[in-house]
Amino acid sequence: MTSVHRVALDAYTFNILINSSCRVEGVDAAMRWFEEMRRRSCAPTGVSFNTLMRGFFREGRYKEGLKVAYEMLQLGAGLSVASMEILIGGLCRGGEALKAAEVFAEFLVDAVVPEGFDCLDLVESLCHVGRVDKAVEIVELVLERNRACCLSVPAGVTVLECLMKAGKLDDVCRLMGRMVGEGIVPDTISCNCIIESFCEAGMISDANRLRILTKEKGFAADAATYSMLVQGFGRQGRVKEETLEEHKTKQGIVG
Repeated sequence: MTSVHRVALDAYTFNILINSSCRVEGVDAAMRWFEEMRRRSCAPTGVSFNTLMRGFFREGRYKEGLKVAYEMLQLGAGLSVASMEILIGGLCRGGEALKAAEVFAEFLVDAVVPEGFDCLDLVESLCHVGRVDKAVEIVELVLERNRACCLSVPAGVTVLECLMKAGKLDDVCRLMGRMVGEGIVPDTISCNCIIESFCEAGMISDANRLRILTKEKGFAADAATYSMLVQGFGRQGRVKEETLEEHKTKQGIVG
C-alpha cells in the first residue's frame, strides 16, 4: 500500500510558481496561482504583488497593475522601493507619465512613498512629453513634504535643464534656491551651465546669488565659474569687486 504525503506549499514556492507562470504563460496564469495561494491561506508577500504588477504592466494592462498597488496598501503590505519603481516606471514606459505623476503625488501626500525611492524616471518622462510644469509640481511637492530623499541631484538637474531650455530662468532661480536649501546641490558642471545661462541672459546678479547660495552648501566654484561672472559684470560695466577678488585668490593672482 502506497502512502501519499501532501507537501504544504509555502510563500516562497508560490512566488516561484507565480513568477514562472507570469513569464511563460502570462499574468492571467500567474493570477490563478495567486488565487490558489490565498485559498490555501498562504499570505502573499511583497514579491508576489510586485511580480503581478510587473506582469500587468508588461502586457499593457495599466489599470490592473495599479489596482495591485492599491491592494498592497489596503492589506497593509506597504510599498517597497522596488514596488514604487515597478509602478512608476511601468506607467511612464507605457506612456502614462501624467497618471504616474498623479499616483506619485497621491502616495506622497498619504506618506506611503518609501524612503530611498528616486523620482528621476518620473520627472524625465514628464519633461520628455513636454510637461515641465508637472515635473516642477512634483519637485515642489517633494520639497514641501520634506521628502528630499526622493529627489536625487540628477532628478533636480533634469527639471532645471528643462526650465532653462524653455527660457524660464526666473523659475530656475526660484526652484534651484529651494533645492539648494534642502541640500540638493547640482554638480559643478551643471551649476556652471546654469550660471552661464543667467549670464547670457544678462541676469548676472542672479547668477552670482546662486553661486553664493550653492557655495554655502558645498559647491566649489572653479575658474570657469568666476570667468563667466567677471565677464558678465564687465559687459554691464560694473565688475563686482568681491567676485573679482575671490577669483584672483582662487587663481593665485596677487594685486
